Amino acid sequence: MITDASILNAIGWKPVFQQQLLQHAEDLVPARVIAVQRTGLTVAPSVAGLTEIPVAGRFFLLPPEQRPTVGDWVLLDPSSGALTAVLERTTLIKRLSPGNTGDIQLIAANIDTAFIVTSCNAEFNLGRLERYLSVVLEAGIQPVLVLTKADTVEDPREFVEQAKTLGPSVIVEVINALNADDLQGLANWCTSGQSIALLGSSGVGKSTIVNSLAGDTVQVTQAVRADDDKGRHTTTHRSLHVLPQGGVILDSPGMREFQIAEAEQGVGSLFADIEDLAKLCKFNDCGHQREPGCAVRQALERHELEARRLDSYFKLQKEERFNRETVAERHIRSRQFGKLSKKAIAAKERK
Repeated sequence: MITDASILNAIGWKPVFQQQLLQHAEDLVPARVIAVQRTGLTVAPSVAGLTEIPVAGRFFLLPPEQRPTVGDWVLLDPSSGALTAVLERTTLIKRLSPGNTGDIQLIAANIDTAFIVTSCNAEFNLGRLERYLSVVLEAGIQPVLVLTKADTVEDPREFVEQAKTLGPSVIVEVINALNADDLQGLANWCTSGQSIALLGSSGVGKSTIVNSLAGDTVQVTQAVRADDDKGRHTTTHRSLHVLPQGGVILDSPGMREFQIAEAEQGVGSLFADIEDLAKLCKFNDCGHQREPGCAVRQALERHELEARRLDSYFKLQKEERFNRETVAERHIRSRQFGKLSKKAIAAKERK
């Protein structure tokens, strides 16, 4: 049984989790979720020599947001190794599940920094980057834009300048993921106790970054398709990897569809310049269309605000509002179904 505090601290254990631990039985053992399977979890450190633990059915009856996900800290029974509790998260990256079901899909929990990875080729897309940034900022996580494959273009500065239009505080790193010297900027974030998540489409170099930072081949990589610069899916599931210098890094399958959900503050933070302008509008309910005294339209006319950026702001606002309402309706249906199920069970027991 491993309970060494230094090991826990290296992979992200923080005082906030220690305080929660004190609220549970003294003999429970903390562990971090490294990967999630259909019926169980892989955790680190291991308990009683096991890294894979079963998950009781009651956890699968919970709403998706309350089920254990990669990066979670959990408490295990020291004798059986069974999952007992999931500790409250400090941060959570999530998106609306593909398929318009209204469900939330969890990406990772308790992340400190997110490397949002894109490449210096046709894959580069400002709109997609804004989606990732909105979700990451909503979670209270530090975003870092990572531009890969800088060695494949004559001058990557064009991509850097475009990336910087996403916001004055956006941090941009330009790298060739196969060059160890280029990775020093990223390595500075990967210190002991830190949790890093890699987000981005397939083929942008996420797995190569993991391998380079880990100093070993922990993820299989594939080349992108030559005809459109799009990647093949190499990583098939989300998983955390412990780095030799301490800390953990998460690789995840490429996500071409990334619908934001419940990210109102994240959108507002990303487009803080527009929201600050909106406060100067003549009318409090200004829609920034043709209303008189609209500070946003005035900034647009003076070329102080890009039309693309304003259009993107409107689009993400609309999508976020619609998806937030969809999720709320899904929650209501789930609660109603839960009540009906309890009534049915109670009625059956009375017979």
